[in-house]
Amino acid sequence: MSDKPKCAFYGETNDVHALIGCVIRALDKADMYKEKLEYIRKINRDGNMFDSAIKTSSNYVEFVEIE
Repeated sequence: MSDKPKCAFYGETNDVHALIGCVIRALDKADMYKEKLEYIRKINRDGNMFDSAIKTSSNYVEFVEIE
């Protein structure tokens, strides 16, 4: 994936469910359904600990700061 969709993650600190939701919405918005399914499988396989979820998520989206 050369152009990763942007994800403005603004959930509570270490809120893994908010992080996963943000990534899924960004992939949906970019019409990246194959990547979305792959992402969900990897998150489910690797577990949903925040640190591993951030690492997995960064392979699919570019995190941006909220101004």
